[in-house]
Order: sequence, then structure tokens, then C-alpha cells
Amino acid sequence: MARSRARRAGVQVTGEDILSELAARLRPLTQKKVRIGMQGDAELAMIAGVHEYGSVKMNIPARSFIGSGKRKGQAPIGKLVRASVGEIARGRKQVDELLQEIGDTGLDRMVKNFDRIRQPPLSARYARVKRGPNKLLQREEDLRDSLTYDVVPRSE
Repeated sequence: MARSRARRAGVQVTGEDILSELAARLRPLTQKKVRIGMQGDAELAMIAGVHEYGSVKMNIPARSFIGSGKRKGQAPIGKLVRASVGEIARGRKQVDELLQEIGDTGLDRMVKNFDRIRQPPLSARYARVKRGPNKLLQREEDLRDSLTYDVVPRSE
């Protein structure tokens, strides 16, 4: 193979680089995605939807735990991806490992966000008559346990 050089966008490519091998290592990143959210029965999904978006009819305020958890997870996931893509390109890390780390990081941020939900607080009138702990979310433990992630093909 003849040595050749090209320089574009601050990247230097020499004849020793095997671009097809690099493309083969990175291609699986475009074929799969990580979905982070909740899984459960229809009743739990309805409760999660009401907590996520609120209900004007029932005068329930929105207490978003999925959307806000997703936003709080974007920065650490972006940092993880930037650090790991180079490792994948060099062959030191597998794409499946990165996808699992993305899922774990995003799920961890979402669970931490779920545990911090305290706004808006319970109304004073409701807090007086409520028995037990002043938890904001109905079926809180079931909702927390239903948070999960999975790695799926990009076409889904």
C-alpha cells in the first residue's frame, strides 16, 4: 500500500490508517439506540402519564420525572459518549459496552431525579388529611421500580 497523506478539518490521515476497519468499528453505533423510560401495566402507565403531564380536570399538577430525568442525564451521557467513541475507534472498547453504560448512566440519573421530586409540594389542605408519609407520587415504589432501559435496533 502506498503512503499518502491528506489533511482536512484538523484530522490527519496517513496511508497506514485503515479507514474501512475504523468504519466497521463505528458502524454499530448507528444501528442501535438506547431507550430509557418506564415499563409497566396499563394502570401504571396511566398513573405515570398523569404525574408526568398533570391533569387539569382533576387539578393535579405536573411532576415530571421522566422528561426532567432525561434532561438531567444528557450532559453525563454526552461526556461518556465523547470519551468512549475514541476508545471504540481504537478497538479498546465494544459498542455494546458503551450502550450498556449509556443505559446505566441515564437510568441512574432518572432514578436520582425521581427520588428528588418535591415540587410542587402537596397542598396544605390535602397534607392535613393524608395518612402516612407525605409522598408526592401515587404508587411511588411501583413507579420507581418500573424505570428501566433497553437497547434496540435503530428501526424501532
